[in-house]
Amino acid sequence: MLTLQEISSLAILIPVCIAGIKLKTGDLKLRLFFGFLLFGAVVDGLGFLSSRTNSVSNIHGYFLIVYIIYEAFFFLWIASSNFNTKFRNILREYTGSIFLLSFGFKFYLESVSQTLVFPHAFSSFYLIVTSFLSGFSLLRMSEQIEDLILYPWFWILSGIFLYSFGTFFIDALLYTQIIEKIWGLRNYLNIIQYGFFVMGLILLLNKNNSNSHHLSME
Repeated sequence: MLTLQEISSLAILIPVCIAGIKLKTGDLKLRLFFGFLLFGAVVDGLGFLSSRTNSVSNIHGYFLIVYIIYEAFFFLWIASSNFNTKFRNILREYTGSIFLLSFGFKFYLESVSQTLVFPHAFSSFYLIVTSFLSGFSLLRMSEQIEDLILYPWFWILSGIFLYSFGTFFIDALLYTQIIEKIWGLRNYLNIIQYGFFVMGLILLLNKNNSNSHHLSME
């Protein structure tokens, strides 16, 4: 029997496969999203092997570091994509710089002390930033798009918002007595997030297929 954590890790393969179907014809947003999903699947796979054999624990650690950085910047990029050009560029430039500085400072401290420094501090920071940005972006979508529930990126961004806010909330309770009872909720958040991704990707595929059918009829 698979554990909940293993199911949570394997669930990412579903949106990876769906996104891969339209990878060649997809735009930059879809390709970066596919890269994010594929990278996550690789990290989860290495994590699974590491927990069973301990043979790739170091490799998994390095991949995890790079993945966290990629996730932070991808979340920033996708969550800010719905803002006007000037504000979006300023937001990405300054927030991205803060991400780099905070992450570089964390690694510097760890290289000096040879121990983990604030292991969840950076992830909590970019997750709360992503929560606010994606929340505001979803509000803008509701004002700009009439059939919001049929818009693919509404579902994908909603999944990111749910995961970012939920994970930040759990990490904020890391050093409390309740953490042992709610830590497993991260797996449920992962699965729900992937469900939102699948919904968005299916709508995206249906939209592309209907457009192709319309062009062929013409």
